[in-house]
Amino acid sequence: MKKNQLDTPSLVLDIDILDENLRKMRDLTVSAGKKLRPHIKTHKCTKLAVRQLKTGNCAGVCVAKLGEAEALAAAGIDPILITSPVSTPQKIRRLRELARSAPDLAVVIDNLDNARMLDEAMAGIGLDVLIDIDPEMGRTGISYEDVPEFAGALKKFQNLRLRGIQCYAGNLQHIADYGERRRTTLERMRRAAALKNQLGVEIFTGTGTGTSDIDIEIPELTDIQVGSYCVMDSEYTFIGSRDGGENRFFRPALTMLTSVISRNQKGFVTIDAGLKSLYFTPQAPPRVVADGVMRGDYRYEWFGDEHGKLYFPGRKPELGEVFELSLSHCDPTINMHDRMYVIRSGEVIDIWPIDLRGLSQ
Repeated sequence: MKKNQLDTPSLVLDIDILDENLRKMRDLTVSAGKKLRPHIKTHKCTKLAVRQLKTGNCAGVCVAKLGEAEALAAAGIDPILITSPVSTPQKIRRLRELARSAPDLAVVIDNLDNARMLDEAMAGIGLDVLIDIDPEMGRTGISYEDVPEFAGALKKFQNLRLRGIQCYAGNLQHIADYGERRRTTLERMRRAAALKNQLGVEIFTGTGTGTSDIDIEIPELTDIQVGSYCVMDSEYTFIGSRDGGENRFFRPALTMLTSVISRNQKGFVTIDAGLKSLYFTPQAPPRVVADGVMRGDYRYEWFGDEHGKLYFPGRKPELGEVFELSLSHCDPTINMHDRMYVIRSGEVIDIWPIDLRGLSQ
């Protein structure tokens, strides 16, 4: 089947662009003496996770939710780091069962009450933990100043093994100005690096796609938790790069096919990709993609749950004409779909289930 014969809306993954992105990030980390810890929360696809690991230079994978970790462990993927605290009694019971089958499992922690619960639950098993540092984001983690005392308290628990620290500044990933993004992330990560040296721990993990080429300059950083780089989206393309232009180092490997369903309007056509299939952020709207390159002469606007507006240059698109759109924000868009169609040179060569879809508990 040809790509444009697929029903719409649907997600299509260009395997050659994906592999190019995977190699670029692998080579970037190898040149800096770092490891990759791909964040599977982005694509929620076991087959893609396996491909990332096979590309090489990985310290394992990371996930945001326990349910994602359970699914990956069942598929034989290990080591796994859970990058958000696991704190409710029912989740801690599930974590104990997971730790029995995944001995290299690790979880972040930012609260001593949580530590007590985990320590009690992990009797006879043990669990690797990383201190979650708050890089002045205010979401999870503890302040830089509180880390030494917190680490001392953690070391007193018999069933918890303190392996390192995590410092992920999600709030910095999409700062548009490269100079500001660089200055801010290096300041936050250097403070964390000093704590790694003070504690004498093995792991210092963090970073995202938007700061990956900057944070690898930190000598103490051991691995990077990049997610979006493999498939890419408009949010990351719109931020400034080191050379002053748009960020085009990684290309959009995952796109959405959409069809024109009405052309009765003046100046635009209506397409079948709305909020139920394509997550939309006004500051980084989807773009029409042609031959792996985003075009600026078409413009997408949200037009409801089921529909979008597509403004066009020149010729008015025909009814049923298929367009390819970049994703505004890849993570939530992918989580709305059951599968991605794998293509090469315009031909569908495989179908990969998004098997971690909806695993938010």
